[in-house]
Amino acid sequence: MSDGERPVRSMGRGTRTGRWVGAIALVTVAALLAMVSVLAVFARNQLLNTDRFVTTMAPLARDPVVQDAIARRLTTEVTQRADLEKLGRDASAWLQKQGAPPAVNSLVGPAVNGAESFISRQITAIVHSDTFAQAWDAAIRAAHKNLDAVLTGHGSTAIKSQGTTVSVDLGALIATVKQRLEARGFGLASKIPKVNVEFVLFSSAQLPKLRNYVTLLNTVATWLPWICLVLLALGVAVAPAHRRGLLVVGVFLAVGALLVLAAMAVLRAYYLNNLPAQVKSPDAVAHILDQVLARPYQAYRVIAVLGALLAIACWLAGPARPAVGLRHLTGRGLDATGAALGRTGVPLGPVPRVLRRYHVAIDIAALVLALLGFVLTGAGVSSAIGFGLGLLVLVLVVEILARATEPAAPPAATPAPGAA
Repeated sequence: MSDGERPVRSMGRGTRTGRWVGAIALVTVAALLAMVSVLAVFARNQLLNTDRFVTTMAPLARDPVVQDAIARRLTTEVTQRADLEKLGRDASAWLQKQGAPPAVNSLVGPAVNGAESFISRQITAIVHSDTFAQAWDAAIRAAHKNLDAVLTGHGSTAIKSQGTTVSVDLGALIATVKQRLEARGFGLASKIPKVNVEFVLFSSAQLPKLRNYVTLLNTVATWLPWICLVLLALGVAVAPAHRRGLLVVGVFLAVGALLVLAAMAVLRAYYLNNLPAQVKSPDAVAHILDQVLARPYQAYRVIAVLGALLAIACWLAGPARPAVGLRHLTGRGLDATGAALGRTGVPLGPVPRVLRRYHVAIDIAALVLALLGFVLTGAGVSSAIGFGLGLLVLVLVVEILARATEPAAPPAATPAPGAA
């Protein structure tokens, strides 16, 4: 029986039940706030931080699906603004006035198609170039000072949030396309006027409400994580058995994160299946949505993994027969390994003696350092597993060395009878 469970025997059943109800209530509230705090911190630290925002949005300019959607949109805008059909008909009429046969009308379609194909190739080359990616990054960074347009609905220039739509103005790229076409000898590009081209990043009828929620979450983002930690600590302290309280914390965090991930998957599918009619590239919208929400997805996965690891560790430290058997088996294996290491004659000096005395403190320090390293590096699920495995290996090494026995000293030589 663990030390944390001994007081349970000495308190009344009613007191135990009341403490468990209070502990579970605290942990439940803390878990719910933890799920919300992820979005709050995301809104403040990513959307309101220029470097993080650019880091989030920059890959979109290098995503082939998004690039193709932008290229198609720009091609449509350029061909419509140039009015190639009208130019083709005017050219055909002029040729007929010069004496060309009426059959020249049949050349209008192929000529227009050829011009559109030429324009499409040039725009696609521009959008898939490093120049476009750099221009995209610069536009996103410069526009970040107006990011409150996304969160509050205020006006913006490069990033616009009007009504229920958030879009990026690609009008500046029309000038680049125009220059490129003119440099390639396409004189009709000079007829393309200066226009604004809105590329939709997000569109939802619930956007005004979302803005209000994001603003509220941003206001309390600084305090929510700390409130969650305090409530979790109180929940463990109130629980009659602290180890079981930690186990409940791990289970609630893991289950809560998994439920949020499932809800996000459902909402993602619903949103993509109900896109407004003006959205012409659903695949690009899906890529944009996944890119923007990548960090919350990662955060919830990490919470789920850490919660599961905490619950497993607490269960292994408990009185359950499988856990006791596993601890006993592990202890015997460590003892045997330590004894074998001592028999090898490897000079370990005072290391085993020191570790036997301080191994618990060393294990706790290693756990704290691993948690700090994980938090400070902002790592993901794979890194969380890596930190956990590294910590496990370190603890095993410490425990084995602490159990290493010094080789027995050879017996002293017995003097022969009659020796001087």
